Amino acid sequence: MKIEFSQPRFTGTRFDEHTLPVDVARDLAAYESLIVDLAKHLYLQEHPERQRVPKGFAADFRLDIERIDEGSTKPMLALVMAGALALQGGERDYFERARELVAECIAAPVAALPEDFPKELLGYFNQFGRSLRADEALELPVQRGGNSARLTQEKRKELVLAADQVYQKEVDLAGSIAEVDWEKSSFRLRLADGGQINVTMPDSFHNKAREFGGKTRHLVSLKGVATFDSWDRLQKLVSVDSLEVTKNYAISTRFDEISQLENGWFEGIGLAPDADALACVSEKLIIDYPEKLPLPQIAPKQDGNLLLEWNVEGDPSLDIDLANSQASFHAFGTLNEDVERDFNLDAAGWQALFAFLGENIKVQVQQA
Repeated sequence: MKIEFSQPRFTGTRFDEHTLPVDVARDLAAYESLIVDLAKHLYLQEHPERQRVPKGFAADFRLDIERIDEGSTKPMLALVMAGALALQGGERDYFERARELVAECIAAPVAALPEDFPKELLGYFNQFGRSLRADEALELPVQRGGNSARLTQEKRKELVLAADQVYQKEVDLAGSIAEVDWEKSSFRLRLADGGQINVTMPDSFHNKAREFGGKTRHLVSLKGVATFDSWDRLQKLVSVDSLEVTKNYAISTRFDEISQLENGWFEGIGLAPDADALACVSEKLIIDYPEKLPLPQIAPKQDGNLLLEWNVEGDPSLDIDLANSQASFHAFGTLNEDVERDFNLDAAGWQALFAFLGENIKVQVQQA
């Protein structure tokens, strides 16, 4: 047995093409779970003599996406029922009442939530609506009251905090590995703003933690779910979906910027670097740049080539000719003499260049 049950409406840029992003579908799964638990609560509230709902009360209930209509994105959720539930309209009514109560809860001011909506179920809004971005909303039809049931990031936060001191939201965090606790399989992530947070890591990340722990020049990017207090202060991580490391992040970011240059970038005459040659050079510098050396400043030249400079004794610099795969080093020695050497940037040449830089860039550097 199948009937149309509810049709949420998603609004925001992501939904302009009338499609439903996969991560947003998780909100509909959370909505289904909320409906089920709320229906159980309503049943037991009206049957105080019972400790449990009837067998099969929820097992034969599910919501399927029957179609997606236009008008931003409007997935039609069909109620699919089987077995005893399909034959008992009285029990089916609890799910429909739960549907209305969820919409009324979202539409109501937080200070005046429906009395029939139990506070312990407000925690479902940690999942329901969590994928929504700042410019997005999920709207549910409201049968009574006339107010719009519009779920946003801020409304979801208010609903959860009405019953708890913290709420959850998806996060993108970035920082460096400050220290590793191998016994707990975790590390402390030092964030760019100076904050820190403990991260539980999978076994597959252990080798990277050994390689990059304590080295601030390498950026760890994390996607997951974290809890925040009512002032939006990060409390702790709930789950980690992905962990990635960008080696020599400053170099990587700088090359990303240079790759966006177009001809005429400097007063109408600057040439853009050749994309393929730039990619080859950036890959070698990002992956193989010696750990003991300070990072260089990297600047594009008007002729389409590159200049690397180090702010250390001797003012060392490296001109890279992208077209010919060559590099020319220059610095001033201890007696102010010129120190110069040219390199062909093939595999052996890169190895020789990095060894030469290690010998000729003289600076006391702590392991970064």
